[in-house]
Amino acid sequence: MTKETALGAALKTAVQTMSKKKQTDMIADYIYGKFDVFKRFKPLALGIDQDLIAAMPQYDSALIMRVLANHCRRPRYLKALARGGKRFDLNNRFKGEVTPEEQAVAAQNPMVKEMLEKQAARRAEAEAAKEEGGETQSAEAVEGAVQEAAPDTSAE
Repeated sequence: MTKETALGAALKTAVQTMSKKKQTDMIADYIYGKFDVFKRFKPLALGIDQDLIAAMPQYDSALIMRVLANHCRRPRYLKALARGGKRFDLNNRFKGEVTPEEQAVAAQNPMVKEMLEKQAARRAEAEAAKEEGGETQSAEAVEGAVQEAAPDTSAE
């Protein structure tokens, strides 16, 4: 554990005189500004709460936990969990995997279900447009070739 400096103690006292809402906003701004894993909504490593508390001793641990809970309830984060894959620590290093059970729980969230369904529909539309676009282009190419091969009758 690190020793608290006089400046650190003064900062902690100053921060704690603010309203809980202001402190929570300040913590959220700090976390999203400093840690890329939060900005990108990657699945977080288990135990990251203790890492955050250690990284920000000037803030109340209960408020850090509140900000972390708010982050983990966001649909974008839940969507990342539902996709599965690796979990990351504060330094954006691999630290564990999302289990199939965790994926299933995240995918059960109604907002996440809706997002995943919309995403699947957009993909299907893009695929259909891509296939349709390929057919249209080939038809246009054939039509252009026919016109080039036809004799020019406009001069007559």
